[in-house]
Amino acid sequence: MAATVNELRDILDSPNPIPDPFGLLHSITILTAADGHTAALRELVVRALDKVEQFQKEKPLLMALAREFGLYPYMEQEGLTLTDALAVEMHRPDNLDGVVFSSIQAAVYLDLMEGRNVILSAPTSFGKSLIVDALIASGKYDNVVLIVPTIALIDETRRRLSDRQTGHKIYTHPGQAYAERNLFVLTQERYLALEDPPRPDLFFVDEFYKLDERSAGKISGRAALLNQALYRLMKTGAQFYLAGPNIHELSAMVPTNVSRTLRVTDFSTVAANVHRLPSKTADERKAMVKLLASTLTGGTMIYCGSPKRVREVVGWLTEDEDATYGSGMPDAANWLEHEYSEDWALPRALRKGIGSHHGRLPRWLAHKVVSGFNDGRLGVLVCNNTLIEGVNTTAKNVIVLDRTLARRAYNFFTFMNIRGRGGRMFKHFVGDIFLFHDAPEPEINAVDIPALSQSDDAPTSLLLSMDAQDRSERTNERLSPVLSQRVLSLETMRANQGVSPEAQIELAEHLHQLSLPRIQNLLWSTPFPNGRQSNALMELIWDFIPPDGASRHGAVSAAQLALYTYWVSSAEGDLRQVMDRFTEPNPQYDGKETHDDKVDKAFDFMRFWIDHNLPMLVRAVDRIADEVFTRRGITPGKYGGYASRMEDGFQPHLLLTLEEYGIPVQISKKLTRWISGYRTLDELLERIARLPIEALSGMDYFEQETVLATISSLRPDGGDFPLFGWARR
Repeated sequence: MAATVNELRDILDSPNPIPDPFGLLHSITILTAADGHTAALRELVVRALDKVEQFQKEKPLLMALAREFGLYPYMEQEGLTLTDALAVEMHRPDNLDGVVFSSIQAAVYLDLMEGRNVILSAPTSFGKSLIVDALIASGKYDNVVLIVPTIALIDETRRRLSDRQTGHKIYTHPGQAYAERNLFVLTQERYLALEDPPRPDLFFVDEFYKLDERSAGKISGRAALLNQALYRLMKTGAQFYLAGPNIHELSAMVPTNVSRTLRVTDFSTVAANVHRLPSKTADERKAMVKLLASTLTGGTMIYCGSPKRVREVVGWLTEDEDATYGSGMPDAANWLEHEYSEDWALPRALRKGIGSHHGRLPRWLAHKVVSGFNDGRLGVLVCNNTLIEGVNTTAKNVIVLDRTLARRAYNFFTFMNIRGRGGRMFKHFVGDIFLFHDAPEPEINAVDIPALSQSDDAPTSLLLSMDAQDRSERTNERLSPVLSQRVLSLETMRANQGVSPEAQIELAEHLHQLSLPRIQNLLWSTPFPNGRQSNALMELIWDFIPPDGASRHGAVSAAQLALYTYWVSSAEGDLRQVMDRFTEPNPQYDGKETHDDKVDKAFDFMRFWIDHNLPMLVRAVDRIADEVFTRRGITPGKYGGYASRMEDGFQPHLLLTLEEYGIPVQISKKLTRWISGYRTLDELLERIARLPIEALSGMDYFEQETVLATISSLRPDGGDFPLFGWARR
C-alpha cells in the first residue's frame, strides 16, 4: 500500500475499519526510510496507536515504529521483542515508578542530570513537568525552587509532588519553616517574599515565555516580578531549567551563555484534527456550539474571549431543560446556592454536567470544577484564557468560539497553546479542535528576558532591583533620574516590589507637599480605618500607584474601591453577606447587569483587589508615607495591620489560605474547634492533616468530601478513614 502522508492520515481518521493494517504500517516505514523522522510521520504513528486494537497481528511492527519515533511511553510492556523491551527500560528515569520517557524527554533529562542548564520549548503535551518530577525523585537536589504562573498551579503541582514522597518538604507559602530538604512551589510574588531562603540546587520556571508578557505594549507588572525572581535565582548560581511551549528563539540581546541553552522541539505525543466551522452569524455559532457540546464525547472545552462570554455560553447550554452533559455535581451545586446565591447560574450548570472556569472564581471552586471535568462528571467546561496554559485537563475536544482572548485577537502562539489542550497522553491520542475563525498564520515567536538583556523594554522597577555592578551603561542612564532624586530612598522603592519607581516618587512628592489638615486622614494606626481615612488611602492608591487594569475589576473609582472594601471588611468573613451586598438592587446599574454579572463582579473584586493587589499597595503607601512624614517631623500612621487583615480576607488568620488547599472558609470555620491554637501555616496544615473522624460530624456529604480530599493531598495515606460508605445526608 504505497501512499502519501495525507492518504494514510485519511485512512486512520476514517470511522471505518482499516482495510489493510499491515500495508498501512509498511507504507509508514517506507516513507520514514525516504523522508526521515518527520513530525507528520510521527503523528501517523500516534494515530495508529490510537487504533491499536486494529493492529493485533501487526502489533510488533507498530511497536517497532513507536520505538523508531521515540514514543517509548506508548509501547506496551507485554509481548515486546527483547530489543524493544531493552529500549523501553533504557528510558525509565531512576526512582520514578511507572514512568517511561520519550526519546526527547530522556535526552533533556540526561542533560539536566549531568548538570547542564536547559531552556526547553516543547508542545503542551510533551511532558515538561514530568522531567521536573524525575529530577526531584533522583535525590540529587536538596533544595529545588519551582516558579509557576498561578496559585492554581501551586496546588496542582503540590498535589502531584506529594504523591512522590521524595523526602522533601513542599513549601508553598511565605512564613512556613524551612526544612533540610525543600521543594519551593511558588509564584514569583511569593518567591520574592521569602526571607533568607536556603540556596537552591536547581530552579525551574514554568511557562517561561511569561518573562516577556506584555500589557498595552509594555512588560506587564507580573512579568516584571517574574524577571526579578529569575534575576535573584540566577544570582544564586543554581542550575536552571526553564520550560514553555512554542518558542522558536530568544532575543538577540539575551546573553549567549543563556541563549545557547535553548532547545526547541516539536515532539508531541498526541495528534490534533483542526476543523474550521462554517458559520456566519451569532445564531449559527450558538446552534453549532450547542450541537457539538451535546454530541461530542471525551470531554469538551469551550474557549471564550472573556468571563462575560463564558457566562453567556453557559446560558446557551442550560436553557434547554432536558439537556444534560454529564452526571453533574449536584452536591456542590446545592452547597454553592446556600453559601453564595440561589440565583447564581453556575450551580444550575453543575447539575447539568457543565462547568465554567475563569480567574475570578474562588480558587477552591476552580479546582473543584476542573476535577469534575477530569473525572467525567462534567462533560463540558466553558472557560476563558485561564486554562490555556498550566492546569492539566483531559479534554478530547476544544471549541474556540471567539477571535479574541483577554481582549486581544489571539495569535499563532496562543492558538498553538489552545490546540495543545486537545488530547492528553494515555487518555486521548487524538484531539479535535473546532474553530469559528481561521487559524492565525504561523510566525516566529522570539522571547526576550529583560532581567538578562536589560533591554529598553525592561521596566525601571526591575532594573532598580538589580545590583549596581550588574547594570549596563544604558540601564544606569535610564535609572539616573530615579537614583539622583532625594525625595524617596532606594531602600523604600526596592521594598515596594513591582511598583513603578517613578510613580512612587510622584506619590512621595505629593505627600511632601500635602497640607497638614489633609494629612490628618492618613495618620491612623487603628485595625480598621474609618470612612474618611479609607477614602484618603484609596485615593492615593488609585491616583498614583494603581495596578494594571485597575478599573476593569469591579471598582471604577477610588470612592467605589473604598466602598467595596468596606463591604468586604464589615462582613467579617461572611461571604454570603458580601454576595448579598454586591447583588442587591441598584437603580444605577439594573438593566445593564444581570444577577450573574453582579456575582462575577463580587468574585472579581475580591480576587483582584482584596486577595492580591490592595494589601501590597497599602503596604507601599505605608512605607512611602512613613519615610516622607518622618522627614517632615510628623508621626506617621501604620497600615501594616490593616493590610494583614486584608490578606486574610478579613477572616480568621490563615483560613483563607486553606482555600488554596481545597477547603473554602465556610467549611474551615466549622473545623475551628479542631484546629484552634495554630500559630503558623505549618501548624494549621498539620491539624487539618490529622483531623479525627468526629470533626466531620454535622457536615453534609459535599463538605465531608471536600475536607477528605484535602486530607488526602496532605497525607500520602489519605487519612485513616474512608469517604465511601458514609451515609449521604
